[in-house]
Amino acid sequence: MSALSSSREVLLVRILLAIPVLNLFLKDALYGDNDAKYWFMGNVAMIWAASIYLFGYPAIILPALSMVPMAFLWILDVCR
Repeated sequence: MSALSSSREVLLVRILLAIPVLNLFLKDALYGDNDAKYWFMGNVAMIWAASIYLFGYPAIILPALSMVPMAFLWILDVCR
């Protein structure tokens, strides 16, 4: 089962690295220096804060709603 999950992870990483805008940031976070991960998370937090400033309440609600299916899948995975 671990080979199946690792192939899914590799596919997900390959898909995310194929997006031109995210390519530089993700490649640096995955394969760069140790502190690049922290800079990447800081950039994600600043982009989220800027979107909250620009769009308001929907920018807070939409990420939470997108996490609901992942939470359900996590609960199903834990209960197996």
